[in-house]
Amino acid sequence: MTGGPGSGPAHRFNDQLRQQYLDAVAEGMRLQDAAAHVGISLNIPQRHARTDNAFASALQQARAQGKKLRDDAKEHGEAHYNNQHCRHPKCVEAIRTGRAGRREREAEDQPAELHDIRPQIAPEPPFPLARAS
Repeated sequence: MTGGPGSGPAHRFNDQLRQQYLDAVAEGMRLQDAAAHVGISLNIPQRHARTDNAFASALQQARAQGKKLRDDAKEHGEAHYNNQHCRHPKCVEAIRTGRAGRREREAEDQPAELHDIRPQIAPEPPFPLARAS
């Protein structure tokens, strides 16, 4: 027995659900979270993106907008550049100014005092020592 025409997963992803899904993605939700928010499987929008060019382009725009919102919400800086490989303009500027500051401080510093690390040789005793044979 089947549920009849119009009851399959493809028919459940109607225009209203598509728009809710796209809105959730554009607000910064991950794809799987947006699908769960709308109440569908992640496979359904992925299949529609492969078969419907208009939906695929709308999804691509929503993903770009959501990524921008997520990126802008992060705290950007030198550590984020180094640890998360972020190339946001704020991270790039932070790493550039940080490196410049460190280079200036290194140029101002005096060279470190060098210590002789050669082993110390004991002086010869003033009298000969007897050898055990």
